[in-house]
Amino acid sequence: MDLGTLHQQYLSAYILFMIMRTIFEPAQDLEELSQQLDLDISSILVIQQSPVLKSGSLHLAWQYAQSPADHIQFMNMLWVSPEVFQVILGLIEDHPIFYNDSNNSQESVKIQLGVTLYRMGRYGNGASLEDIARFAECSEDEEKEQEKQWMDEHLGFRGTWREGWVMYDGTIVVLYAKPGLNGDAYFTRKSNYGLNLQIGNLPSNLRHLIKQSPTYVFAQSTAWVL
Repeated sequence: MDLGTLHQQYLSAYILFMIMRTIFEPAQDLEELSQQLDLDISSILVIQQSPVLKSGSLHLAWQYAQSPADHIQFMNMLWVSPEVFQVILGLIEDHPIFYNDSNNSQESVKIQLGVTLYRMGRYGNGASLEDIARFAECSEDEEKEQEKQWMDEHLGFRGTWREGWVMYDGTIVVLYAKPGLNGDAYFTRKSNYGLNLQIGNLPSNLRHLIKQSPTYVFAQSTAWVL
Protein backbone atom coordinates (compact mmCIF):
# COMPACT_ATOMS: atom_id res chain seq x y z
CA MET A 1 0.00 0.00 0.00
CA ASP A 2 1.31 3.40 -0.98
CA LEU A 3 1.64 5.54 2.16
CA GLY A 4 2.54 8.69 0.22
CA THR A 5 5.52 10.92 0.80
CA LEU A 6 7.17 11.30 4.18
CA HIS A 7 5.56 14.75 4.54
CA GLN A 8 2.12 13.25 3.87
CA GLN A 9 2.75 10.53 6.45
CA TYR A 10 3.76 13.12 9.05
CA LEU A 11 0.67 15.20 8.27
CA SER A 12 -1.68 12.19 8.54
CA ALA A 13 -0.07 11.15 11.84
CA TYR A 14 -0.42 14.65 13.28
CA ILE A 15 -4.07 14.93 12.25
CA LEU A 16 -4.73 11.57 13.94
CA PHE A 17 -2.96 12.88 17.04
CA MET A 18 -5.20 15.97 17.04
CA ILE A 19 -8.35 13.82 16.82
CA MET A 20 -7.25 11.51 19.65
CA ARG A 21 -6.24 14.43 21.86
CA THR A 22 -9.59 16.15 21.30
CA ILE A 23 -11.46 12.96 22.28
CA PHE A 24 -9.44 11.88 25.30
CA GLU A 25 -7.95 15.17 26.55
CA PRO A 26 -10.29 18.00 25.52
CA ALA A 27 -9.29 21.58 26.29
CA GLN A 28 -10.54 22.81 29.67
CA ASP A 29 -11.13 26.43 28.65
CA LEU A 30 -10.90 28.81 25.69
CA GLU A 31 -7.34 29.88 26.50
CA GLU A 32 -6.07 26.30 26.42
CA LEU A 33 -8.03 25.64 23.23
CA SER A 34 -6.48 28.75 21.64
CA GLN A 35 -2.97 27.59 22.58
CA GLN A 36 -3.63 24.14 21.12
CA LEU A 37 -4.92 25.65 17.88
CA ASP A 38 -1.87 27.90 17.58
CA LEU A 39 0.41 24.90 18.09
CA ASP A 40 -1.54 22.77 15.62
CA ILE A 41 -1.53 25.45 12.92
CA SER A 42 2.21 26.09 13.35
CA SER A 43 3.00 22.37 13.26
CA ILE A 44 0.92 21.77 10.12
CA LEU A 45 2.53 24.73 8.35
CA VAL A 46 6.00 23.39 9.16
CA ILE A 47 5.10 19.89 7.93
CA GLN A 48 3.62 21.22 4.69
CA GLN A 49 6.59 23.43 3.81
CA SER A 50 8.01 22.57 0.43
CA PRO A 51 11.71 21.75 0.26
CA VAL A 52 13.97 24.52 -1.02
CA LEU A 53 15.27 23.75 -4.51
CA LYS A 54 19.06 23.55 -4.65
CA SER A 55 21.64 22.89 -7.31
CA GLY A 56 25.17 22.61 -5.98
CA SER A 57 28.52 22.68 -7.75
CA LEU A 58 30.53 20.44 -5.43
CA HIS A 59 30.38 17.66 -8.04
CA LEU A 60 32.76 19.75 -10.15
CA ALA A 61 35.52 19.11 -7.60
CA TRP A 62 35.37 15.38 -8.31
CA GLN A 63 35.66 16.08 -12.03
CA TYR A 64 38.61 18.41 -11.46
CA ALA A 65 40.36 15.63 -9.51
CA GLN A 66 40.40 13.39 -12.60
CA SER A 67 42.88 15.52 -14.56
CA PRO A 68 46.18 16.90 -13.19
CA ALA A 69 45.64 19.98 -15.35
CA ASP A 70 42.51 20.78 -13.31
CA HIS A 71 43.97 20.11 -9.87
CA ILE A 72 44.44 23.86 -9.34
CA GLN A 73 40.65 24.24 -9.69
CA PHE A 74 40.14 21.46 -7.12
CA MET A 75 42.46 23.26 -4.72
CA ASN A 76 40.65 26.54 -5.32
CA MET A 77 37.42 24.90 -4.18
CA LEU A 78 38.61 22.70 -1.29
CA TRP A 79 42.04 24.18 -0.43
CA VAL A 80 43.88 20.85 -0.51
CA SER A 81 45.19 18.76 -3.37
CA PRO A 82 43.21 15.69 -4.48
CA GLU A 83 45.95 13.49 -2.98
CA VAL A 84 45.68 15.16 0.43
CA PHE A 85 41.89 14.95 0.21
CA GLN A 86 42.08 11.19 -0.30
CA VAL A 87 44.47 10.78 2.64
CA ILE A 88 42.13 12.69 4.97
CA LEU A 89 39.15 10.74 3.66
CA GLY A 90 40.93 7.44 4.33
CA LEU A 91 41.68 8.51 7.90
CA ILE A 92 38.12 9.45 8.83
CA GLU A 93 35.71 7.48 6.63
CA ASP A 94 35.37 4.55 9.07
CA HIS A 95 34.67 6.72 12.11
CA PRO A 96 31.30 5.86 13.72
CA ILE A 97 30.29 9.53 13.79
CA PHE A 98 29.42 9.24 10.10
CA TYR A 99 26.98 6.36 10.59
CA ASN A 100 23.64 6.08 12.36
CA ASP A 101 20.49 3.96 12.49
CA SER A 102 18.17 6.81 11.48
CA ASN A 103 15.73 6.55 8.58
CA ASN A 104 17.43 9.66 7.21
CA SER A 105 20.89 8.49 6.24
CA GLN A 106 23.84 10.84 6.27
CA GLU A 107 25.54 12.13 3.15
CA SER A 108 28.61 10.19 2.14
CA VAL A 109 31.78 10.93 4.08
CA LYS A 110 33.34 12.22 0.86
CA ILE A 111 30.66 14.90 0.46
CA GLN A 112 30.71 15.83 4.16
CA LEU A 113 34.47 16.31 4.00
CA GLY A 114 34.16 18.34 0.80
CA VAL A 115 31.53 20.63 2.32
CA THR A 116 33.66 21.12 5.46
CA LEU A 117 36.80 22.03 3.51
CA TYR A 118 34.85 24.36 1.21
CA ARG A 119 33.35 26.19 4.20
CA MET A 120 36.66 26.39 6.08
CA GLY A 121 38.24 28.06 3.07
CA ARG A 122 35.80 30.95 3.07
CA TYR A 123 34.93 33.68 5.54
CA GLY A 124 31.92 35.96 5.70
CA ASN A 125 30.66 36.91 2.25
CA GLY A 126 34.01 36.30 0.56
CA ALA A 127 33.66 34.69 -2.84
CA SER A 128 36.38 34.42 -5.43
CA LEU A 129 36.01 35.12 -9.11
CA GLU A 130 36.38 31.40 -9.72
CA ASP A 131 33.42 30.67 -7.41
CA ILE A 132 31.22 33.09 -9.32
CA ALA A 133 32.30 31.67 -12.66
CA ARG A 134 31.44 28.15 -11.54
CA PHE A 135 28.09 29.27 -10.17
CA ALA A 136 27.11 31.24 -13.30
CA GLU A 137 28.67 28.73 -15.72
CA CYS A 138 30.71 31.40 -17.48
CA SER A 139 34.41 31.94 -18.03
CA GLU A 140 36.46 34.00 -15.61
CA ASP A 141 37.45 36.44 -18.35
CA GLU A 142 33.79 36.88 -19.29
CA GLU A 143 32.96 37.50 -15.64
CA LYS A 144 35.63 40.23 -15.43
CA GLU A 145 34.24 41.99 -18.49
CA GLN A 146 30.72 41.83 -17.06
CA GLU A 147 31.98 43.41 -13.83
CA LYS A 148 33.70 46.20 -15.75
CA GLN A 149 30.57 46.90 -17.76
CA TRP A 150 28.41 47.01 -14.61
CA MET A 151 30.84 49.42 -12.92
CA ASP A 152 30.82 51.74 -15.95
CA GLU A 153 27.02 51.75 -16.14
CA HIS A 154 26.21 52.22 -12.45
CA LEU A 155 28.96 54.26 -10.75
CA GLY A 156 28.59 57.45 -12.75
CA PHE A 157 32.31 58.01 -13.37
CA ARG A 158 33.09 55.79 -16.31
CA GLY A 159 36.68 54.68 -16.61
CA THR A 160 37.97 56.43 -13.48
CA TRP A 161 38.09 53.27 -11.39
CA ARG A 162 39.97 51.33 -14.09
CA GLU A 163 43.20 53.26 -13.38
CA GLY A 164 43.06 52.58 -9.66
CA TRP A 165 41.78 56.00 -8.64
CA VAL A 166 38.81 54.74 -6.66
CA MET A 167 39.40 53.75 -3.04
CA TYR A 168 36.71 52.50 -0.65
CA ASP A 169 36.79 51.45 2.95
CA GLY A 170 34.06 50.78 5.44
CA THR A 171 33.16 49.81 8.96
CA ILE A 172 30.11 48.88 11.02
CA VAL A 173 28.77 51.49 13.43
CA VAL A 174 27.19 49.48 16.23
CA LEU A 175 23.73 50.59 17.35
CA TYR A 176 22.60 50.64 20.96
CA ALA A 177 19.63 48.36 20.28
CA LYS A 178 17.72 46.70 17.45
CA PRO A 179 15.80 49.34 15.45
CA GLY A 180 12.04 49.13 15.70
CA LEU A 181 11.49 49.42 11.94
CA ASN A 182 12.95 46.67 9.74
CA GLY A 183 15.25 45.73 12.60
CA ASP A 184 16.43 42.46 11.07
CA ALA A 185 17.97 44.38 8.15
CA TYR A 186 20.49 45.92 10.56
CA PHE A 187 21.78 42.57 11.92
CA THR A 188 25.47 42.12 11.07
CA ARG A 189 27.79 39.16 10.65
CA LYS A 190 29.29 40.12 14.02
CA SER A 191 25.97 39.33 15.76
CA ASN A 192 25.01 42.89 16.59
CA TYR A 193 22.90 45.65 15.02
CA GLY A 194 24.64 48.42 13.14
CA LEU A 195 24.98 50.72 10.18
CA ASN A 196 27.36 49.96 7.34
CA LEU A 197 29.45 53.10 6.85
CA GLN A 198 31.49 53.28 3.64
CA ILE A 199 33.79 56.06 2.51
CA GLY A 200 34.83 56.35 -1.12
CA ASN A 201 37.69 58.54 -2.33
CA LEU A 202 37.82 59.77 -5.94
CA PRO A 203 41.03 61.81 -6.27
CA SER A 204 40.46 62.39 -9.99
CA ASN A 205 37.68 64.88 -9.24
CA LEU A 206 38.40 65.52 -5.54
CA ARG A 207 35.13 64.04 -4.37
CA HIS A 208 34.58 62.07 -1.18
CA LEU A 209 31.53 59.85 -0.96
CA ILE A 210 30.18 58.85 2.43
CA LYS A 211 27.48 56.20 2.41
CA GLN A 212 25.56 54.73 5.30
CA SER A 213 23.00 51.98 5.13
CA PRO A 214 21.57 49.06 7.04
CA THR A 215 24.23 46.39 6.82
CA TYR A 216 24.16 44.71 3.40
CA VAL A 217 20.86 46.44 2.45
CA PHE A 218 21.97 48.96 -0.14
CA ALA A 219 18.48 49.44 -1.57
CA GLN A 220 17.68 51.58 1.49
CA SER A 221 20.99 53.43 1.55
CA THR A 222 21.58 57.13 1.90
CA ALA A 223 24.64 58.84 0.44
CA TRP A 224 26.28 62.24 0.75
CA VAL A 225 28.87 63.79 -1.55
CA LEU A 226 31.27 66.16 0.22
